[in-house]
This record gives sequence, C-alpha cells and structure tokens, in this order.
Amino acid sequence: MSRLLLRLTICLIGVIVAVELGGALLFCAITRQQVRIARQMVEDASKLQIGESKLNDVLRFAHKYNGEATGTSHDKPCLESDCLITASPDTNDFSQRHPKLGYVAERISRRGWNFSVWMWVKDGRLTATEQWFGYATPRASHVVITSLSQPTRELCRNPFYQLHHAFAAYPGPHHFNVWVNNAATQERERLQPDLACVLRVSGCKDVADMVPTAWERYQADQRRIDADGGKSQGEISADTECR
Repeated sequence: MSRLLLRLTICLIGVIVAVELGGALLFCAITRQQVRIARQMVEDASKLQIGESKLNDVLRFAHKYNGEATGTSHDKPCLESDCLITASPDTNDFSQRHPKLGYVAERISRRGWNFSVWMWVKDGRLTATEQWFGYATPRASHVVITSLSQPTRELCRNPFYQLHHAFAAYPGPHHFNVWVNNAATQERERLQPDLACVLRVSGCKDVADMVPTAWERYQADQRRIDADGGKSQGEISADTECR
C-alpha cells in the first residue's frame, strides 16, 4: 500500500511539473511572438510623420495590426476631422483565440506585460502618437508612456521640459512619461522601449529596464533640477510653441 501511494505521489508530482513546464514554454512562445510584432509596430509607427502623415496612412497601420479606429470619444466613428487609432501586438494572437490557455500560461509564469500604440488624427493629419508599455509581477507593476507631439500648455510648466524644450522624461502618479517634440528628430531614440527585457528570465525589473536611455536622461535632469532648488518651477518656457 505504501509503495502504491509513493508511486501515485511521484506520478502526481510529475504531472504537476509537466503542466508547469508546458505552461512556461507556452508563455515563452506567445511572448516572443508578441515582442516581435511590437518591435515591428514601433518601427512602422516611427515612419509616420506628425503633421504630414494623412488619415489613410494611419488607417493602413491600424489595418496591418488589426487595430481599432474610433473618434476621440470611443462611442463616435473615426472621421478625417477626428480619429483615434489603437493597436496592440496581442490582437488575434493565441492568447486571444484561446483565453483560458493564455490565462493558465500567464498564471504559471507569474508575470504579464502589454504594449499598445495610440495615434490621433485631427483635420486629416496625424497630430500625436503614444506607446504604452506595461509590465507586472506579483510584487510590482510599471507602466511607461512615450509620446511624440507638440508640447501642451501643461507640459510647458513641467521643469523637465523647461530644461530642453525638445525632450522630457519624468515620473507621474501612475506611470513614467517620456515625451519628445515631433520636430526633434535627434531625440526620437529616447522613445524606443527596450522590449527585450520582457524575454529575460529576470524580466523587466523597473522603469530603467524598460526605457534605459530615457531613464538615464531623467536621472541627470533630476539632479539638475534638485541643484537648481526649484527656481524654475512654474515658469512658462520661452519656447514659442508654448504661447
């Protein structure tokens, strides 16, 4: 009886190990595919030009990645005068077609991530793009939003913006922000997320892993602002785009 119980125990352990290993392999395969698509999305989005690319250009991007096109208010249709495009690499992938298996694989891996691209069109022209990159484990979650656009009035009051006018990286209440002026082509590399961290065994430990170039610049800028003693706080940038 004791031998039978031992054999059953060993078999049960073997089944559990096999299921967990299979789930881990499934999660790895799904993740690699999604990262590959996300990288292509980043590359394709970088080819579109703020103020120049037309609605049809943006809609081609949305069609390629099975994105959604609506008005800025999601209950309204996409029009040439007002359109919002959202797309993510997990649309129509394995986890979408088989949500239960995708859920099991994610639970076993004990980590999850997401990536999406947002594009706004006003009066027939692309006005802004954003990339949302999130990573979560049972212990922590991090979200980075990178933006390419003209500066807003609110951003012009930001001390990190006031240092450069072309680039700003700064923490927000719920996510880390990386903004680049659409005219500052030399700064666009700072918008590039390091999606490779998703594939590492250690994962994306923090924001520094997710956007390393922007994070280094943020740390340097934070030291400058601390040394300044907040003297520039609340000042409006001399940049004419802020007027």
